[in-house]
Amino acid sequence: MTLSEYALKFVGRPYIWGGDGSGKCAGGFDCSGLALECLQAFGKMPNRDEPAQGIFEELTARKWNYVIFGSEKPDDVLFFGKDDKRIAHVAIAIGNGLMIEAGGGGSKCKTPATSTGMVRVRPISWRKDLVAVLRE
Repeated sequence: MTLSEYALKFVGRPYIWGGDGSGKCAGGFDCSGLALECLQAFGKMPNRDEPAQGIFEELTARKWNYVIFGSEKPDDVLFFGKDDKRIAHVAIAIGNGLMIEAGGGGSKCKTPATSTGMVRVRPISWRKDLVAVLRE
């Protein structure tokens, strides 16, 4: 199983602010919680909580390679924000210009009842703030 295949099994889970997929957050994820679950399952990140910015910094410290936009492949990690010092969102490429992400919510989404988003598949081009694509 690949990183992106593993991520796909979470499609449909609710977006929960601060969610890491555990029972304490009703099985929901936020963007960094989803990315961490996947990266940690494959031993690519230490077992600690990190925001999207922290994931970016850890992967660049581990010498992951920058990828030219438009040449994303499954398992690449996508970072969105204003620039590489202000990353606000993370997702995983799954191929054919698509990504899997936990999104559509916000800080008010703390339970499934208040959630307005979910783990979903969307085109990478849906967002206009892609700042980095990293590949191991």
